[in-house]
Amino acid sequence: MKIIFVRSNSISKGPSYDRAAASLSHNGHEVTYLGWDRDNGCPKTENNGLYTIHRFQMKAPHGSFFLILYLPFWWLYEFYFLMRNNEDVIHACDFDTLIPAIAVKILKRKKLCYTIYDFYADNLPARTPYLFRRCVSIMEKFSIRFTNVTFLVSTERKNQIAGAKVKNLEFIYNTPDDIANQVQIPAYNNKKFLIFYAGELSSLRGLKLLCKIVTEFDDIKLVLAGSGITEYDLNNMVEKSNNIEFVGWMNYDKVLKWTLKSDMSFAFYDPKIPNNRYASPNKLFEAMMCAKPIVINSETTAAKIVEECNCGMTVPFNNENALRSAIFELKRNPQLREILGNNGRKAYEQKYNWKLMERRLLDSYSKIME
Repeated sequence: MKIIFVRSNSISKGPSYDRAAASLSHNGHEVTYLGWDRDNGCPKTENNGLYTIHRFQMKAPHGSFFLILYLPFWWLYEFYFLMRNNEDVIHACDFDTLIPAIAVKILKRKKLCYTIYDFYADNLPARTPYLFRRCVSIMEKFSIRFTNVTFLVSTERKNQIAGAKVKNLEFIYNTPDDIANQVQIPAYNNKKFLIFYAGELSSLRGLKLLCKIVTEFDDIKLVLAGSGITEYDLNNMVEKSNNIEFVGWMNYDKVLKWTLKSDMSFAFYDPKIPNNRYASPNKLFEAMMCAKPIVINSETTAAKIVEECNCGMTVPFNNENALRSAIFELKRNPQLREILGNNGRKAYEQKYNWKLMERRLLDSYSKIME
């Protein structure tokens, strides 16, 4: 089966959709990827050994309302690319790839899969006018009726698409491959309590508060990896502290290795952004796979998983005292860290491992091609 994934980013830094494409490739399907390189920082075409990646290279903003001005150019390119190629299945990822995919599905009578990593209306910038946000929500829900199968990254996100006519629905969590027993954990020659964060460096992720708390302790080390709009501010904080290290963007294999050798993982999502309340971060499942406790804010649906599995601590977003207490408790109590980490690992093995997600993915593809 020939399959093309479509994603409106450069396809170089996100783990979850790479895993889906890789799983399909490993199971005998011919996979292609089309992405939008908004930074012009990646090759136009490359092959990673599993699938070929093609990129539309046009600079455009990230996380800005003004991205809407660039979308018509992306949609025209996507439509032309899909019409020119002859895949059996189009797999669109998020609403900013769906409209051209629907058009090609109808014109060429192809199958269409759709993954919602972030419900688009709820992920728009906070200052987006309500009427515009409402229109986008209606459009995405209406468009779902044209898909053969819709994938969500958590069961709670079903509430976001309430009212949509969904033909087939499946849940595939942002969970990693199990590498805990396959890699050698790099030596960390530092006796300090190690907190590791990898991901978007955004003002909406509670990182400035985390940095502030870390600087209060001589025996805590914070390692930050990623890129984003707060990178400059974080660099300034790093320069003023011996406890914080900023290592920039790193590939996913290194992220998992750093998680394995850390003492604690961290994930905060500002609940003022509606989509953040439904956050199902890969950081949570990475911590679970690596048997590490995580501190996450209580306003997210991911916090329910943490509490249900007893694999970390939940605190209110931007509550300085609560976050400080959680970090201090994990730092001083290695036995608690081990218990929480083992609970997470057990839940990963039983409910959230990638083999289970892969089976759901492959079964869904088999059904739509029957």
